[in-house]
Amino acid sequence: MMMSGRAGVWAEEDGITQEEVQPSPLWSEERCEELWDRVEGVRHKLTRILNPAKLTPYLRQCKVIDEQDEDEVLNSTQYPLRISKAGRLLDILHGQGQRGLQAFMESLEFYHPDQYTQLTGQEPTQRCSLILDEEGPEGLTQFLLLEVRKLREQLRNSRMCERRLSQRCRMAEDERSRAERKAQDLRQDRLQQERLRQDLESATRELGKLKDRHLEQAVKYSRALEEQGKASNRERELLRQALMDILQQDRRESAEQRQELCDIITKLQGEVQSTEEQRDKLESQCEQLRLKVRTLQLDWETEQKRGVSYFNQIMEVEKERDQALQSRDSLQLEYTDCLLDKNRLRKRIAELQANLEQQQRELERERERSREQMEQSSPCLHCSHLSLCSEDQCYGPCCSLGLDVRPQANSTRLLLRKTPSGGQTNDNSGDSRSNSEENLLLSTEDNEKEINRLSTFPFPPCMNSINRRHNTEFDLESWGSDENDNITGEQGEPSLWDSWNSLNSHLFPPDLINLPAVSSNQLSPSVPRRPLRSPSSSPPISPKQSRVSLADDITIVGGNRTGIFVSHVKPGSPAEQCGLKEGSELLELERVLFGGGSVSLAQCTAEVAHFSLQWWTEPSTLKHQSNPEAYSKLCTELSAPAFMGADSFYVRVNLNMEPHGDPLSLSVSCDDIIHVTDTRYNGKYQWRCSLVDPRTTKPLQAGTMPNYNRAQQLLLIRLRKMALEQKDFKKKFLKKSPGRVRLVKAVDPVSRGIGSTQHVLYTLSKRHEEHLIPYSVVQPVQVQTKRPVIFSPSLLSRGLIERLLQPAESGLKFNTCPPEPIQASERRDKRVFLLDSCSPEQALGIRLQSIQDVISQDKHCLLELGLPSVEGLLRQGIYPIVIHIHPKNKKHKKLRKFFPRCGEDTIMEEVCQAEELQLETLPLLYYTLEPSTWSCTDELLAAIRNAIHSQQRAAAWVELDRLQ
Repeated sequence: MMMSGRAGVWAEEDGITQEEVQPSPLWSEERCEELWDRVEGVRHKLTRILNPAKLTPYLRQCKVIDEQDEDEVLNSTQYPLRISKAGRLLDILHGQGQRGLQAFMESLEFYHPDQYTQLTGQEPTQRCSLILDEEGPEGLTQFLLLEVRKLREQLRNSRMCERRLSQRCRMAEDERSRAERKAQDLRQDRLQQERLRQDLESATRELGKLKDRHLEQAVKYSRALEEQGKASNRERELLRQALMDILQQDRRESAEQRQELCDIITKLQGEVQSTEEQRDKLESQCEQLRLKVRTLQLDWETEQKRGVSYFNQIMEVEKERDQALQSRDSLQLEYTDCLLDKNRLRKRIAELQANLEQQQRELERERERSREQMEQSSPCLHCSHLSLCSEDQCYGPCCSLGLDVRPQANSTRLLLRKTPSGGQTNDNSGDSRSNSEENLLLSTEDNEKEINRLSTFPFPPCMNSINRRHNTEFDLESWGSDENDNITGEQGEPSLWDSWNSLNSHLFPPDLINLPAVSSNQLSPSVPRRPLRSPSSSPPISPKQSRVSLADDITIVGGNRTGIFVSHVKPGSPAEQCGLKEGSELLELERVLFGGGSVSLAQCTAEVAHFSLQWWTEPSTLKHQSNPEAYSKLCTELSAPAFMGADSFYVRVNLNMEPHGDPLSLSVSCDDIIHVTDTRYNGKYQWRCSLVDPRTTKPLQAGTMPNYNRAQQLLLIRLRKMALEQKDFKKKFLKKSPGRVRLVKAVDPVSRGIGSTQHVLYTLSKRHEEHLIPYSVVQPVQVQTKRPVIFSPSLLSRGLIERLLQPAESGLKFNTCPPEPIQASERRDKRVFLLDSCSPEQALGIRLQSIQDVISQDKHCLLELGLPSVEGLLRQGIYPIVIHIHPKNKKHKKLRKFFPRCGEDTIMEEVCQAEELQLETLPLLYYTLEPSTWSCTDELLAAIRNAIHSQQRAAAWVELDRLQ
């Protein structure tokens, strides 16, 4: 009602009525001028009503004013009042022409509909046509949302103001109540003040009475002081007389004491003279004793020199004796080698003669039966070849599906190999045939040994001699040489492939790829792709036989440290159609393993990722994502000159390797640590790595190394050669070989975490080659606390601990945990470690808390535990120092003082051999104390102390994957 009345007033003042408004085209120039005239007519009233802060957002949205105009209107110091700000806003809109007028009218229509009706004579529609033209429905929606947000903010501010006012009201009520209480307290204080005033008046009256009494007492006190002065004078006179009497008595007593002291001094002077005489006598005796000591020292030195000379002579005699024994042994070995060569040559001559006669007989038979063979079907080719060598049954593919004998062009030897079977039945038959072949070999050798074990004469030629040579003399050069990498399509490729296939080796270490246990079914990256077959699972279908691999359409870069990325995609290829582009990060490859398993490419090495993509045939099975930031970072690293590779992991070498290949690879020894930085160096399946110092983890020498599969082939070739050189299978690994080989079994993921250390019993007859790994993945661990110590052999633990704790200075660095009885209910507790030598009835062990208590004292805990407890300690976060003392046969007597319970030297040898096998399975790098570092017990103890101190400062290399 008020707005309509006000509008009527404006219409009367300006002379504008509804009848005077004549229809004109919408927003024409005449219409705009007319509206501006009306606005200017009521300008003084509009400036009082309009709020520029409310209109500017809408005008900004309509793009008729910019940010500078808005800042000038709202924040300029020239327009401090809202009226002046509204006037300036109208001037700016007037300068914009038709758009400014249209935006201003729409803002009036939206915020002040009554003023819009008075100016235009039309009802407000609130369509916001200008915003729709400029920004579209989305801009209008955004503007409305901003207005709703502002209204909500105003509502929130009003509510907050209301809460603040209510809070102030409550505070005022509290202050009023406190003021009332304070007024009541003041009234009570006033009443108390009246009572105190009355008490003060009564106290002043009492004070006057007390002053009168005080005057009387002062008079009496002055009189008493006069009497006291007289008494004190009398007392001083009496004291002076008494003091004189006391001094006279003291003088008499001091004179008597002085006389007594003079007598004592004379006596002491006589005693001093007598002691001086005795001192002279003792000095003369001391000089005589010194002369005797000098003579005895000279005699002792001469005797010591004689003893040293005698000892040197004895050592020289011992050396001469050892040299004589060694020369005798070497001559005996040379003599036996000559005899064995002689026997081997005789045996070879006899076999060749028998073979020649047999071939002549076969030639005559074939000539006689040539006409019959033309009419009948052709016989087995391999049977004819074997008939030239032996009269036994044929082992060719026609008679035995698992064996194939082929003649060599450049040698008279025959290559015996296993061919991959075609199905489950053939696999089982292949296993049985291989076992029968091995049993035949074992039985023939055992029979020959039973005939005459110590005979130096050759055995007479028998029917199975040629077959034995076929079974034992396989082609090592074609099986393990570097020429395997260069085979393309020659005649010898199938036999070479199958001889390599018989190894059934791992492609990559199981703990380098976090994949299921399918290593025996994978392919070698160093040979053409061809499916391997194993008795346990069906082989995958080769991509080249069924579907074309999509890996040729992309180029990948990266490794397990940075991730696998696509650097190039072939235009128009299926890989590009599935969304791959430069910078895409590969995550997972599905349905590529046996049984539909997947390969996670996020943490794979470049070698594993490249080889896995060779089996990628369906675009939908590859999961990827776009990661431009990580790819750009990888490209920056690739362009850097100091870039070593995108992979990063540490491995422990399990065999000695000499430099070979072009370029030469690193020369490493068993138990060396290498840091692998690139698994596809120069685009090939070879590793770029650096030899690492085990103590400081710093790189020492950079170079290349064969990859996992190639290293496993070298390991198996080494073991095959060792097996051929030693005829007795029982002494195969008890005899030390020049090149050390660590026989480490691959850990099955199913059996991880059990904590049992199995002995490595490697036998070629049981086909355990695929379980041996050339590299073990390790990680360095820096231990800040003192590490406990475990000795090997364990029989030496108690004696060594007792001797190490005897010196006083060792007690400050070492301590021990004595074994305690363990109840049957606690024997399965992971925090209790049982001793190996304890009986089941009375089990002894050491608790984890006891070890931690010694470690908290900053001391090395010397433990009597065996090697099986090392893995349990590692699982509890304790990294022990394992020291293996390697004794010689001559030093067994010196070691027997540490274990007097053992009566025979054979027990010590058996314990050392058994624990050496356990050392190979430890997930922790141990320290070996060689016999050359000590010659007596004291030197052994000193070497152990030095080893403990050096190992404490060094890093602990642990196979953490085996502890998970």
